[in-house]
Amino acid sequence: MEPNADDNLEDLNKEDADKEEINKAARPRPVVLLLLDSWGIAPKNSGNAFSGLKLKTFSSLIKNYPVALLTSDKKTIKERYDSLGAAGKLTQLLSATGWSQVNIVESEKLLAAWYKLNGGRDQSLAGEELKIISSTIGSRQTDFKQMLPEITKAALNDIRKGLHDFLIVSLSNLDLVSAGGDLPATQEAIKLLDKNLKKIADEVLKKHGLLFIASAYGHAEAMINVATDLPESGITDNPVPFIIVGEKYQGLNIGLPDTFGSDLSLVEPIGTLTDITPTILKILEIEAPEDLPGKSLI
Repeated sequence: MEPNADDNLEDLNKEDADKEEINKAARPRPVVLLLLDSWGIAPKNSGNAFSGLKLKTFSSLIKNYPVALLTSDKKTIKERYDSLGAAGKLTQLLSATGWSQVNIVESEKLLAAWYKLNGGRDQSLAGEELKIISSTIGSRQTDFKQMLPEITKAALNDIRKGLHDFLIVSLSNLDLVSAGGDLPATQEAIKLLDKNLKKIADEVLKKHGLLFIASAYGHAEAMINVATDLPESGITDNPVPFIIVGEKYQGLNIGLPDTFGSDLSLVEPIGTLTDITPTILKILEIEAPEDLPGKSLI
């Protein structure tokens, strides 16, 4: 008996579904975009909160995985998040390709780290969730000790249980503390951030996933004007780091010299914030639209 058209259509649908399952199984999982706002790069001096700190995790990551310095021609925090997410294209393309995703963000960073990262979109996409960690106790200078472990805990829980394919995690303690102008408290926040960074990186690598570490802007690296000894307010124009962490990328670089050690201020920027989304899409083998700003760094 000859198969009819309905049978052929059913076979094609099943074949497409099987291909989709194979594609999903081949994806690196999880993929985490970790945002460390206020982490900028500048020469060491008395106004730089990173000066004199031994950051074991961060130093190890930039030594063993590809790292690049990126600049921005945008002035406001919202504009820089818009650039980082390529005007919302990153999350839209992930959703269109069938990736489940979650944005884990502290409540004070919600407007920038979710709304502007998504290009001003205030509605969730298919497969997209938002998890808000509320900060309502104490001041910005004390909140980070409570918020950071909660954000890290939420991220680790999602990674371990395989709840989502793609996570955007905003570790915002450094941003909130440095805004208060207290350099010793900011240094304490940096050290705590480095410890939590290790927890997330270790868990992602254990799951054979991918971790992208980025920052939309700096401030902690230039808190005090060394000429006037007065506090600096607002975000800086200094470059920010972008690191790709994954098994297949260990020992590789993105055009950086092998002799810069742990001082990234000796390295020239090779791209801008708008290059982050094209780079992630290239690595995940998701086709980028022709109108996507920026270029892949690899």
